[in-house]
Amino acid sequence: MVAPSGARRWIVRVTVKGQRNREGKPLRTDFGLGGADVVTLNEARDLALEYRRLAKQGINPRYNGRQEIPCFE
Repeated sequence: MVAPSGARRWIVRVTVKGQRNREGKPLRTDFGLGGADVVTLNEARDLALEYRRLAKQGINPRYNGRQEIPCFE
């Protein structure tokens, strides 16, 4: 996606299997994968593939990514 300012960023749109929005339509969500100057095309494709796999299993990547990983110090 290219913004009017010329900034470029990677975005993926996924449809989460089995989930519906308030209108009863399939739940579609856009995810930003990072700026094109920071994230390479291959990295963006890998992350997009992972998001699509989660969505196909019925897991919403938006909430799955926010799980905290315990850190033992």
